[in-house]
Amino acid sequence: MSPYHDSGVVSHMDTSNSDDHVISILYVDDEQKSREVLGKLICHRYPNVRLLFSANGKAGVKSFKRHRPEIVITDVNMPISDGISMAAEIKTLSSTTEIIVLTACSNTEHLLQAIEVGVSHYILKPINIKQVFKVVDKAIDIIRSKRVLVQQNDAIMALNAGLAQKAAELELANQALGAFNYTVAHDLRSPLVVASGFFRVLCDNYAPVLDDRGKEYLEVINREISRMNSLIEVLLKFSMHSQGAVNKSWTCLSKIADEISGSLLAQDRRRNVTFHIVDGIFGYGDPDLLQIVLENLLGNAWKYSSKTDDARIEFGAINKEDDLVYFVHDNGAGFDQRDAEKLFVPFQRLQCNDEIAGMGIGLATAHRIILRHGGRIWADGEIGKGATFYFTL
Repeated sequence: MSPYHDSGVVSHMDTSNSDDHVISILYVDDEQKSREVLGKLICHRYPNVRLLFSANGKAGVKSFKRHRPEIVITDVNMPISDGISMAAEIKTLSSTTEIIVLTACSNTEHLLQAIEVGVSHYILKPINIKQVFKVVDKAIDIIRSKRVLVQQNDAIMALNAGLAQKAAELELANQALGAFNYTVAHDLRSPLVVASGFFRVLCDNYAPVLDDRGKEYLEVINREISRMNSLIEVLLKFSMHSQGAVNKSWTCLSKIADEISGSLLAQDRRRNVTFHIVDGIFGYGDPDLLQIVLENLLGNAWKYSSKTDDARIEFGAINKEDDLVYFVHDNGAGFDQRDAEKLFVPFQRLQCNDEIAGMGIGLATAHRIILRHGGRIWADGEIGKGATFYFTL
């Protein structure tokens, strides 16, 4: 039996590897000959769609409820239920369905009814098949565009859900960091204050009765108390740079670097260090935080070039892969490139740099600030030949 005259029968075409895959068209017409002719033409023109047939409006609604086609092509005058009534019922079920009405009647009332119902296109008979194809092409394009939007919206929803989860995790991490700061500031500092007080009592009241070994032990205790206090200070500062708002503005980094270099030179006028600061370098970021970044990078270069004759420290910027990359270079002690990743880990100090004073927190602080600006920081170096630290904003 031919599928072109059985109501509700589905014609399955080849749907492999095509943009038309799973797009369905329901064609409703009470004339068997029309269903056969137009059905064959549609199948030939769109070999990868799913084509359904119904002989009247009532059967068309039933088929629509079952198969949910994206496009409905219908005649107007049919027994049992006409095309306009069917279109109205379908629109209540799915307002996005593309409905194309074919009719031999140019009755204005029908046209107004079709517009009121939400019919997408109104084509007069005798049918111009090119016009039908043009309308169906447009409908398919609309369907594909809607599918793309749905996919994009789904992707955005998934991304937003992921971001919301990350934000919640970050909030928990910040709360944990706040609790950690409180512990460092109070629970750790308090016993140190007590220990320092007893150290003073020992020195004032019992030092005369202590031998040289005992006095040496007291000095060790005092030195370790001071060291612990210093560790607490740098921990608090490191945590502080991980919180708070980042207030960005265009900032002259050259001016900041120049002021820092002057301060470093004033600390030790005996050193022979040449600073080369390129003028006119700006960056978009938080001026206070960027000051800390340059203080740490230039201070690091200052420390690690302390044993170098004719030391040279540079600050500049280069364009690399459409990005502005800032750098601080020195010709000091350098480091093994295999240890580059360790440089930005808090309290991580390389064995070859044990003679240089420091807590191992400066580069980690710079790294944290650069990340908060959405940038990245990395380093190149060679033992005995200096180091270059790069960063972006």
